[in-house]
Amino acid sequence: MNNKRQAIKELIQNHGSIAQQLHQLRVSKQLSLEKLSHDTRIPIYILDDMEIGSHPLQLSNLYILAKYYGKKVHIQLLD
Repeated sequence: MNNKRQAIKELIQNHGSIAQQLHQLRVSKQLSLEKLSHDTRIPIYILDDMEIGSHPLQLSNLYILAKYYGKKVHIQLLD
């Protein structure tokens, strides 16, 4: 992992975020990015970017991951 990615990952770990939640879910289930990619058909590079917060979040991918993990997605529009 390059230094920029590591720095981003460290910033995310210090804040509650969707990226952090996705990473923690995968790690807690002892899944590799390769296995998750295979099971969900989401490319590894997108999963990795989602977990460090550097990929624009696509709701379709978020819903696929939520279903895979047995979670629900709650979206709220704020002013």
